[in-house]
Amino acid sequence: MLAPASKRQQSRALGYARPLAVPVTLCFLFRGDRLLLQRRAEASDRFAGLWNAVGGHVEPGEDVRRAALREIREETGLEPASLELRAVIHETGLLGRTHLLFVFRGEVAEHVDESGADLTWFDLHALPEDELVADLPALVARVREPVGPVVFGTQRFDGGDRSLGLRLG
Repeated sequence: MLAPASKRQQSRALGYARPLAVPVTLCFLFRGDRLLLQRRAEASDRFAGLWNAVGGHVEPGEDVRRAALREIREETGLEPASLELRAVIHETGLLGRTHLLFVFRGEVAEHVDESGADLTWFDLHALPEDELVADLPALVARVREPVGPVVFGTQRFDGGDRSLGLRLG
């Protein structure tokens, strides 16, 4: 008698491949009650013209914290006084891809030069709700306090950049 096939064997037999998840970072930078956001370019393939936190891809061989620090330096020129992992989210369907999103919270002492109009400090009580990436308010609520647990979640997209749902534990 043959042993029952594992889920992995069944998936391979049906021609399904395991999705490869691209690691990316998203960094919420605070200075007191102000949050630094970056406007996505109008020509961007995702979230065009919307405000989001700072972040980007993790380079091969780079750990996620170092990637977050690198992205912060590259995008803002800032060096956070603290940087803590606050969430890990498995995203599927964003532009047809799968990502592991590592969400960080950082504190910065200095003020960023806002002359390159894509970076702006916002008061936490006056965020431009209609111009934010859809999941940003839920993520800000999770990271706004200086101390908190790491939460895990999932997010599905429609194959483009429209979220079909964010679930945080």
